[in-house]
Amino acid sequence: DSYDYNIFRTMKRLPLLFALLTFYPVGRAFSSDITWLRPGARANAMGSAFSTVEGDAYSVFYNPADLTTLGNVEAHFETGRRLSPAAREGEASIAYIRPQPDNANRTVGFGYYAVRRGGDLSADSAVFSMGDRTVIKYFQQPLFYGAGVRLVNLRSPERSNFGLGFDAGLQLGSDTGLKTALVLTDAVFGLGRSLTTLTLGNSYRSGNTLFLADLRTRGAYSELFFGAEHTLFNGLAQARAGKGISLDGGRYMALGLGVNALPWIIDLAWSLPWKGYNASAGYYGFTIGRRFGGRTFSDMLAGDAARQVETNKTELAELRAQRAALESSITAYRVNKSVMETDLTLMNGRIREMETTIKDLELRTLEAQYKNENPQPAKRYVPAPPVRWPKLHKTAPGETLRSIASKYYGNPNLWERIYEANEKSVSRGLPVEGAVFTIPAPPPSGK
Repeated sequence: DSYDYNIFRTMKRLPLLFALLTFYPVGRAFSSDITWLRPGARANAMGSAFSTVEGDAYSVFYNPADLTTLGNVEAHFETGRRLSPAAREGEASIAYIRPQPDNANRTVGFGYYAVRRGGDLSADSAVFSMGDRTVIKYFQQPLFYGAGVRLVNLRSPERSNFGLGFDAGLQLGSDTGLKTALVLTDAVFGLGRSLTTLTLGNSYRSGNTLFLADLRTRGAYSELFFGAEHTLFNGLAQARAGKGISLDGGRYMALGLGVNALPWIIDLAWSLPWKGYNASAGYYGFTIGRRFGGRTFSDMLAGDAARQVETNKTELAELRAQRAALESSITAYRVNKSVMETDLTLMNGRIREMETTIKDLELRTLEAQYKNENPQPAKRYVPAPPVRWPKLHKTAPGETLRSIASKYYGNPNLWERIYEANEKSVSRGLPVEGAVFTIPAPPPSGK
């Protein structure tokens, strides 16, 4: 038993050991590399854990698979500054999204990101991506997938390198609010170094709060980024927080605020350095964008309000129905007592009736047995006496020859036979009132 218990304890610790081994290489290898930076005020406010975020144009930089969640033309611009102990850095970016007209699930996007640091180091990247979706029959969930081409130019006082590569990503959701993404970015050739980054992202939505975590691996090093977003005022605003991207060892907590005054979208991001407000660390920036052809916030608010009103009406009707059902149940409960007493009396009476019925059945059984043993002789068939013709009929007011024929012959068309036998008692085609007609025999059935 003790051996089995030790095995059980070891198996319980395996997930924890696996998690520790997974995140063990997390370090600061990229803390001074501007190629590790990512654009977007919203994304940076959420710690750049953005691989599973849907409905944002800046997914063109993080996961091209999420482009399929965008259904309108959008254009966004971002600018910001980053502080570090070594040097300051400025950046700007644009993102343009356009759904494919002939395919409702396919969306293309373009992004450009420029970074300038201390006047001697700069990086420019352009991305052309496309996202689409399909359904996996086994999971019965949509699978988002996307890919794109990436152009990168790194410049320093010593040299300038231009590279060409690609991005690719997948995302799979679930009914529980959990989403998982696998993204390969910066697979660029020609820079003299490898920037290929593999990202494993997860997010979970609980009510109005979204929790995110991205594990990025480049070479032998990994780093975990995490963040959260809480929706306020029916989607008008979002409050955000996350672990910021460290630059030259400057660590900070990223914060942000988003305003979705559709068709305009505004995102702000700022930082709280862990070493104090005077520390040179953090990201400060904003993004402004416009969504073309979509519903405005007032339209969405009116629609949500109308749906909420209908929901409230439905709930009120259900509550009223429940109250009526409870009142009926109470009334029925009160009546049941007297009904049960009456039923008991009736059951006693039925018992007595059944006893009488049993006696009658026994008597009938004995009679049936006697009849079977002593059958009665069959009755002789006596034909009915023939009908005597002619018959006499005294006419009444309102009668006609046809009605008399119908009465005696069952056929009004035989009126001529009655007319020929009683022609003297017919005046103007009608029988004389009170006359006694002689009704002759009907014609043979064959005529």
